Amino acid sequence: MDRLSSNQLNGEILDIMQVGNDGDGDYVESKARTLRLNEVLNRKRGQEGYDENYFRMYGRIELHEWLLKDSVRNQAYRAAILHNQSNFKDKIVLDVGCGTGILSLFAAKAGAAHVIAVDAANIVEYARRVFKDNGFKNIISVVKGKIEEIELPHGVEKVDIIVCDWMGNCLFAEGMLESLIFARDKWLKPNGLIFPDTAQLYLTAITQNMHSERDLTYWNNVYGFDMSCIRRCFESKAVVEAIEEQQLMSEVFLIKSIDLYTARYQPTVNFRSFYELKMTRSGPVHALLAYFDVGFSKTPDLVSFSTSPRKSWTHWNQTVFYFKDLLPVRAGEYIKGVFGLKPNSHNKRDLEFDIYIDFEGKEKCITSNQSYILCHAPAVEDV
Repeated sequence: MDRLSSNQLNGEILDIMQVGNDGDGDYVESKARTLRLNEVLNRKRGQEGYDENYFRMYGRIELHEWLLKDSVRNQAYRAAILHNQSNFKDKIVLDVGCGTGILSLFAAKAGAAHVIAVDAANIVEYARRVFKDNGFKNIISVVKGKIEEIELPHGVEKVDIIVCDWMGNCLFAEGMLESLIFARDKWLKPNGLIFPDTAQLYLTAITQNMHSERDLTYWNNVYGFDMSCIRRCFESKAVVEAIEEQQLMSEVFLIKSIDLYTARYQPTVNFRSFYELKMTRSGPVHALLAYFDVGFSKTPDLVSFSTSPRKSWTHWNQTVFYFKDLLPVRAGEYIKGVFGLKPNSHNKRDLEFDIYIDFEGKEKCITSNQSYILCHAPAVEDV
């Protein structure tokens, strides 16, 4: 089932209704129109429900406390903005998905003439108070709503700079990239700046931590009962967790690179990429791992940060795709295949992966295809 934005679905509904107004038609045609209209309406209600839960979750203070305590993330943004004050002074800045407003505060402190902080979650009410308490009430405007649906404050037609923390787990979860590109195309001035403006997604192979509690064979015999159907559920889940550097088993491979100035707008991210991982150690490989780097190319000192296991912790951790069976590898051997990523068919903020694996080792050869799903965040009730 194709997933479209709310505006696109509204257009589809109007088209169906217009066809119905062109004439009575016969019963079969009328019934088909009705079924089609119901199907589109259900898709619209479904996505709106997911969006409502998403923004409700991001209205929770606990989640934003977690984000603010990610020192790698926040120090990179602060350095990129405050060390680049010449580009921010007297400029109009748009903060897409402002949350508690930390990026807006950095921009205002860097000398921006006007900062527009936009978020659809109720957290903006706290951001509004934070701006006032820190003396930026007259510099930072708050706009509550989805970036695709709001209008900028009166008198503002274009902005000089966009700041946005759009990255989700495995880079693309949460669907914020499309919102950022939408804002860029609609409001950013020619030669305007984006912070950050580059990102790269990498893949590597790992072995399981000896202290890991993940043992899928457990479900084959639970007090004498076969619960392997639950095992199959766990096998299809991409896992977000903190991986240690000593678990890395291979070189890294660049899966996807993005330039935010040239990336084209599309309702969803969908791509497939060949990968080839050279083993650097011998031993068991239990999974593939994805992490990303982010860069601010317009800063004098080229600020960047990484979510690699070799670097300091970030709240994104890493995304792990566990194999059904381990691979015994030797240094110098290769795991090859195709890495496919697309939005979940029901919720655009979740991701589906289709990973093809081709391995010819001295101890074992395997060709397989495994599918995974990554939920962008825990359910609202679990936060």
